[in-house]
Parts: sequence; C-alpha cells; structure tokens
Amino acid sequence: MAKPYALIMVDRTPGRSDALTDYLSYHGWNISLFSGYTEARRELARNAFSAGLVQVQDETDASLLDIEKLILSSEFEWIALADPCCVFSPALRQTVSRLFHSIHTLDADRQSLDCLLAHLVQMHTVSLKAKQAATLQIGDRQIVSNNSAMRKIIRQIRTLASVDAPVFITGESGTGKELAARAIHEYSSRSQGPFITVNCGAIPAGLIQSELFGHEKGAFTDANQRRIGKIEAASGGTLFLDEVSDLPYPLQANFLRFIEIKKISRLGSHMETTADVRIISASNACMEERLSRGEFRQDLFFRLNVLALHLPPLRERKEDIELLTQLFFEQFLHYKNGKLSGFSQDALSFMMEYDWPGNIRELMNTVCRSMLMSRKKYIERSDLRLGSQKASGKTLTLEAIRDAAERNTVISALKRNHHNVARAARETGVSRVTFYRLMDKYQIVRVNERPTNDA
Repeated sequence: MAKPYALIMVDRTPGRSDALTDYLSYHGWNISLFSGYTEARRELARNAFSAGLVQVQDETDASLLDIEKLILSSEFEWIALADPCCVFSPALRQTVSRLFHSIHTLDADRQSLDCLLAHLVQMHTVSLKAKQAATLQIGDRQIVSNNSAMRKIIRQIRTLASVDAPVFITGESGTGKELAARAIHEYSSRSQGPFITVNCGAIPAGLIQSELFGHEKGAFTDANQRRIGKIEAASGGTLFLDEVSDLPYPLQANFLRFIEIKKISRLGSHMETTADVRIISASNACMEERLSRGEFRQDLFFRLNVLALHLPPLRERKEDIELLTQLFFEQFLHYKNGKLSGFSQDALSFMMEYDWPGNIRELMNTVCRSMLMSRKKYIERSDLRLGSQKASGKTLTLEAIRDAAERNTVISALKRNHHNVARAARETGVSRVTFYRLMDKYQIVRVNERPTNDA
C-alpha cells in the first residue's frame, strides 16, 4: 500500500542498502538514497522528508560530526542502521544515543522497521500540525506557544480578524497586546491599509485631541500648518488605541461621536471628514473600576468592547518560557559573542521558576541583556540578574541594555590594555576619537593614560 511519505537514507557503502530500499519501496515508501552526508544535506534544503535512515559503520570523528550536522539540519526523527557484528566505540555509542530516535540492526525483522517508520512519520505529521497551530506570523515577528490557552487565543485572533468590528484587548503590561492587535490587522481584509498606533497614556492631555483628530493651520499657537490626525491617517486600515483607559474624559464624548457617525472635524475646522477605520483598543487597567468611579464612559466602553480578547501573563504559560527564550536568542544572534551557544539548563530552570512580572517584554530584554553581557559558552543563572530586577520592580529597556553593554565593553577593553586608549580602541574596532567620545558619554575616568605612538 502506497504511503504518502518521503524518506531520506544515507549509506556510504555502494550497493549495501539495495535490498533494504527495495523492500521499503515495495511497501510503499518513497526512498531517496545518498552516498554522502553533504549531498544529503543539500537535498534536505530542497525537499521535505518525514524520517531519515543512516547506515552507521566504523565512523571517524570527522564523519560523526557530519552525521551530527545532517541530523541537526532536519526537523524529523532518524534511525541508525547498524550491522549486528559492529562493535560501537564509546564515541559512536554516545552520538547514536544522543542524535537518533532508535537503532535498527540489519538482521532484525524488516517489518518492525516498517512499523517504526510509520510511527515516526505519523508523529512528525502531528508535530507539524501542532507547530502550525501554535504559531502566528506577523511580518518578521511571531506569536508562538505550547500553552493550550494561548493556542485558543491564536485561533481566536484569526476569527476576530475575519469580522470587521471593534476589539478590546486586556492583559498585563508586556503580554503582547500590540502584537495581538497587529496580528488581527494583518489577517483581516484591511491588511493592505495602515496600522496606526496611539498610546493614550503617553500623550499630554492638552495634545491628544490634536493628535487624534488633527488640526488646521492657525488652530492654536505653533499650528503653522494643517496636520491630519491619527484617526484620519488610519482610514482604510486599523487604529490601535493602547492604554485607552487613559483617554481624557472630556475627549471620550468626541471619540464616541466619531465611532457613531464615522466622521471627524479637525481642530479649527467646521468641515467634517469621513474616516473608515477599524478600532482595536487595549488596556492593562481594571476597566470595571474605571467605569464604577465614573472615569470612563460606559457608552464608549460598550462601543469599544464589541469583541474581547484577554492575554494571559507569562507566569500562567510557563511552558512557553523555553520556546520564547530560543526565539529571542535567534532574534538577537547579532548581539552574541563568538562562542556563546545558548542558555545552560540551570539558567533555564531558574527562568521557569521566576514569575516574570514584566511578562514577555521582560523575558525578551533579559535574553538580549544576557547575550550582550555574557562572555562564556553558556549563559548561566548568575548572568540573568532576575532577582535584582524583581526587587526593583523595573524592567530594563533595550536601549538601557545596549548602553550598559557598551559601557562594559569600553571598561573591559581599557582594563585588558592597561588603559592604553589606542590599543583599546583598536581591539573594539572603533577609532580613537570615537573611543574617547564613548568614555565621555559614560563618564569613564581616564586612568593611567599615557601618550603612545602605538596609534
């Protein structure tokens, strides 16, 4: 019976696997046989496979490395095929146990190999579907999760995207509300239109009306020219109101009127302009309290909260911490030192124990800072500095992390070169003038600086 799965097989001894490939082909498998690891890796880049087989023999250190490269470049399971008379060296046994799903000796029942392959490809198919269901691509960013509640949210985002109605997103700071809003926009019929973001809590109360509705020339002091507002700029697309709970109360009536009639008036104008905008709002505040205290209009909230989406904090989806850590590590690869390979198991365990009050934003900043500051092969528990962040209640921004790393690099280079600025500048790959500017920027005292012709 034909099986709709492709297998890749490597055997460096010509003709040895002919009988086995004939048997597997007869039982419906589509076999691609290669005599070298490099050739097999090229084929992996060109075509999709569901499982792999490698004829293991008296391997050298170099061929063991080739096997490792081959298997690590794939996303499916591999079976080692071995001669029953073959005596494995300790290095080979270690490689086989680490890289392969199982070992099949060539004198064993071929039917068992057929069954094992069927099991592996079924698991691979399930894994692909699960990975697909748990990933939402938004431009060059992703929403990924192994958490059942987040999988439901990813499906919910796709559903919300198909309905052109207001969405209200809730969740703690750093849970990814803006990314979720952008995902709804990207998967909606408005994806070709603009996505305009307004942080209602970051704009001074006296400026937010002009920011949202725009103004005419001369509408107020310093209004030197006409300026369209964020609502008008978002026409044909989506307007995302972050921290909408901070929208000043007097302006809420104006915004409610826009929602009802889809028209706005710029400051200083009596003309009305139509704006076709989908509104997505978000807040990390308790809206029930704002409503009960009369700080937010109920009628506006009802208009904004037509469809609801709640994002859980990271402490409620801890199974995603390692997944997100790897995602951010790959995203910030350009920050790592040459020998950094990843996080130690102890560091990952510590990250799993931590409650992440700053949620995903704090995790992302922690990964980035650790990569910038670490000079070892693996980032250790002590490199994370999570306790100090928890005590201060603050999450460093990426700009602060970069500044700290830059300052640390300058100080370290000076120490290694006994405060010889010329040598330190050359080691860090900048000019001496730039190095002096960095020293001034971070107020680094010029200790024991001596004139030198070593420029």
